[in-house]
Amino acid sequence: IPIDRLTIVLGALGVGIGLGLQGLVSNLVSGLIIAFEKPVNVGEIIEVNGKLGTMSSIGFRSSIVNMVDGPCLIIPNSDILNNHLVNWTMGKNRRRLNVVASVAYGSDLRKVKEVLMEVVTSNEFVMKDPAPIISAKEFSDSSIDLEVYFWIEHIRNTFPLRSEVIMSIHEAFRREGIQIPFPQRDIHIK
Repeated sequence: IPIDRLTIVLGALGVGIGLGLQGLVSNLVSGLIIAFEKPVNVGEIIEVNGKLGTMSSIGFRSSIVNMVDGPCLIIPNSDILNNHLVNWTMGKNRRRLNVVASVAYGSDLRKVKEVLMEVVTSNEFVMKDPAPIISAKEFSDSSIDLEVYFWIEHIRNTFPLRSEVIMSIHEAFRREGIQIPFPQRDIHIK
């Protein structure tokens, strides 16, 4: 067998093996970096591609995230370090939420703001500091939109608390006679 042909075959084989192992080595090194730097720990709530999940295990090559909506996501460790990963529980569990409340044109906006502030501050799970903020957002087609910003102490309460605040706002608006508009269109026929 000619040595030059054997050298070419072994060289091509070495390049192929090197390219194949590149991803594996990258994930192993990333696993070591995660183990020592600890940008994320087991049990923390993270956001991956816009979806929330809890980090359940960190291995040398890959990590497992239990997503909020059920499935387990297996992520190569290099993806954790290379992509933008949001760690919601690193340091603090708090989160700012916002709810948009629409009222009909002609509503007393100062009264609406008072009612919204009363609803939000009366909820025991809404943090007092920083205080909730209510601001007029925009004039929409059929309504004036106000945005309510408030902080909660733990990110796990996001969905139930947002739902509770929306239901409380609806009840308070009905009790105070504040009208929530629906889209209206005027049609002129010639």
